[in-house]
Amino acid sequence: MWGHDGRYGRLVRQAGAALGATVVAGVVVGLVARLLMSALTIAAAEESHFSVGGTVGILFVFTVLALPAAVTAMAGPVVRRAGRWLTAAVTGWATASTGFADGPAILLPPEGRMPYIVVLIVAFGTVVVAHGNLAQFTMRRLAGPPPTAAPPL
Repeated sequence: MWGHDGRYGRLVRQAGAALGATVVAGVVVGLVARLLMSALTIAAAEESHFSVGGTVGILFVFTVLALPAAVTAMAGPVVRRAGRWLTAAVTGWATASTGFADGPAILLPPEGRMPYIVVLIVAFGTVVVAHGNLAQFTMRRLAGPPPTAAPPL
């Protein structure tokens, strides 16, 4: 049933690695994004509230959004880049659309707060791009070497 060449075993290992990579990338990037959201709210002179439910929701969304990058991590260069940028595009859209819900506070902050807000928005952009990279890096580490690679000496 599993075959002599271990194809199904490799498939199961890669599926498990992809799942693990989405969880790692989702939790790490989700927590960083949650902290940036709070910092942005504080920079806009608003009151920041953390809720367990909101944090869990953010971690879940970031985990799901890491999936395209994780499942394409072992593909060829074009597909791998496409998966990474799809994750960045969807994560960026979700982050921006959520951030614009607080538009007036961000666009019309009290005097002198705009430089802090700009730095935090750039940080969000960096996190969005890092999301797919982290998912793919983690997937490759968890999946191990490709089947055609020679064993290490």
